[in-house]
Amino acid sequence: MLQIGRNIISLLISRVLAAAILFLIYTRLIQYLGPNVAGQYGLIGAYITVFSFFVDLGMQQLIIKKVSEDKTLASKYLGNYFGIQFFLGLIFMGIMDALVLLGHYPVLVRNSLLIASVGLLLSSLTMPLMAIINAFQRLGLIARVNFINSMINAGMMAVAIIFRKNILFLSCITGIVAAFDVLIYGYWVNKKFTPFRLKFDWGFWKQLLIWNTPFMLLTIFSIYNRIDTLILPHLRSFTENGYYTAVYKFWDTLAFLPAVFAAALYPYFSESLARGEKKQASEVLETYTRYMIALGVPLTLGAYLLAPKLIVAFYGSAFLPAASALWLLVGAVSVLFIYIPVNSMIISQKTKTATIITGCTLVFNLVTNLIFIPKYGFVAAAVITLLSELIQLTGYTIVVKYKIVQFNYLSNFLKPVIAAVIMGLALVYFKQHNLWILILGGGIIYSISLLALRFFTRHDFEILKAAVNFRKKLAPDLPPTTNL
Repeated sequence: MLQIGRNIISLLISRVLAAAILFLIYTRLIQYLGPNVAGQYGLIGAYITVFSFFVDLGMQQLIIKKVSEDKTLASKYLGNYFGIQFFLGLIFMGIMDALVLLGHYPVLVRNSLLIASVGLLLSSLTMPLMAIINAFQRLGLIARVNFINSMINAGMMAVAIIFRKNILFLSCITGIVAAFDVLIYGYWVNKKFTPFRLKFDWGFWKQLLIWNTPFMLLTIFSIYNRIDTLILPHLRSFTENGYYTAVYKFWDTLAFLPAVFAAALYPYFSESLARGEKKQASEVLETYTRYMIALGVPLTLGAYLLAPKLIVAFYGSAFLPAASALWLLVGAVSVLFIYIPVNSMIISQKTKTATIITGCTLVFNLVTNLIFIPKYGFVAAAVITLLSELIQLTGYTIVVKYKIVQFNYLSNFLKPVIAAVIMGLALVYFKQHNLWILILGGGIIYSISLLALRFFTRHDFEILKAAVNFRKKLAPDLPPTTNL
């Protein structure tokens, strides 16, 4: 618990401030670009995001799992994975470029996408290095680098606004950030964790690719919640994509939190269950699921009640039509909050089952988007995203609960729902007040209600106290007793 809590606190400290700064700069950028150009910029982001799912074929998850189970093999995995990743990066950069050239986009959009594809290649080279750091469960370095990345990103967006730059300039951000990451991560991995030597063990490459098959399929299927951002401008317009890009930033900003929990929990579950520590893993799973329920429930209700005010405050009245999709996407990311602990466990223990569930979600998402987006536009895309996340939550939770470990689940919703209803009534009563007063007041009312309902236990406060005490030394890693 101590290492997990410390990793989460480290990432949260770096990401909360960075996410807030980046979000505020991004909202000003979207206002500067306007709905139509924002839709073009959103298409660039969609390409990079979707191809980022493909570019390592899910191998990062495999390497984290393998190195977590046996850290003495870190150098072997790193050297070979880096070689594989370089070739995969080249291949998918070429595929992206081919699709762009066949897409008949405006010249500026096409050239921006081609520049962004170089950033895709460079980003892919960071994945082996980050996998090693993650497997050693030492995420403080990743936290610091993420903060610097966000500042570089925000700085370049600010330059674009001040000096009236176009999307061609903005398309360079990914490459610049990725080049910085490769240098920093490469130096620290070689110095602190394992020597980096590029290796071409063809037999081992073949074995890795065989092992990686379920992770590869799972990664490919995981694009289900990004398909809409690619097909929306083709089925509707860049303007509608601009609205959707604006509200999707709320997803991207909030999604850092489940990403933080996943980064901390995935290697822990891989290591603890390899040692046969089912009871401890179950306790960790239930604890962090409770925390995420407590975060997800009020977010959804608050977004539903405050959506128009949020849109006008961050993007201006020109983007007010996007309000109808805002709370749906916040609801979808709140569902992701709730199932991210079981997501980390099922991927580490039942990868093939997770692949089947996510494959079904992908089919549902793609078919329904193709049916409903032409008629209902970006609002349909938001509804389908929410339904897709509910499918994932249901499938993953059932499998983990009945096939891996038992843990309490539905009972943990009662007190957060009661507290959220109290908060919601207050927001409705004071709805004419300033947005920031409503957000702050709603958060205070919800927190006090949770405390009054005794949602948090003494154990929860002990975990928090231990996690923020960085002077306390961690126990040394123990060798696994089994290898699942």
